[in-house]
Amino acid sequence: MTINHENLDKILSKLSPILLPPAEYPPAVIVRDTPREALLDRMKTNAAEIDLTLTKEHFEVIDFLFDFYVNCCEAIDPGYTAQKAYWEYVDCTMVENCDNPIDQADDQNCIYGQLDSREATNAYRVFRILLKAFSQKGGSKHLYKLFPYGPLFTIHLLAQLPRLRNDVNPHFGTAY
Repeated sequence: MTINHENLDKILSKLSPILLPPAEYPPAVIVRDTPREALLDRMKTNAAEIDLTLTKEHFEVIDFLFDFYVNCCEAIDPGYTAQKAYWEYVDCTMVENCDNPIDQADDQNCIYGQLDSREATNAYRVFRILLKAFSQKGGSKHLYKLFPYGPLFTIHLLAQLPRLRNDVNPHFGTAY
C-alpha cells in the first residue's frame, strides 16, 4: 500500500473513524469487554474493505496492543459496570486475605509499564509502549512498514475503536 492522500481519502470514505470522546469511551474498556474473536473478525472484514492484507506480523502488533489494553491500562467504565466482576470484588473485600484478580496488576504482562485511564487515551503514551515492545524488530520503522498510516490510527480504524487523543502528530503530519 503506497502512502498518499488519495489512498487515505479512499480508506476514510469506506471506514470513517469513530470520533467519540476518548475520555468517555476508553479503548481499554471496549477491548476488555468485547470478545477477541469479534474484534479480529471486524478488523479482517474492514481490512478486506480497504484492500489491506493482514499478516502474522500485523497480528503480532494487534495482539500485543489488545493485551496491553486489557492487562495494563486502568479502565474506568463509561457509565456501566461489569456486574459480576463488581460483586466478586465486593464479596472479596469482606473476606480476610482474599486474592481478587481486580486488585492485582499482572506485572508479567506489563513489563513496559502501566497507564492510568487518562494516559491510555493519549496516542503518544500508547505509541511509546509499542516502540519499546517492538524495538528489537526495528521500532518505529517496523511499525510504520506494517501500518503506513500509523499503527494506532490504523488498528483503531480497523477495529472501529474510538480515536485516541493526539493520534495525529502535527509536527510531522503523521498518525501514531
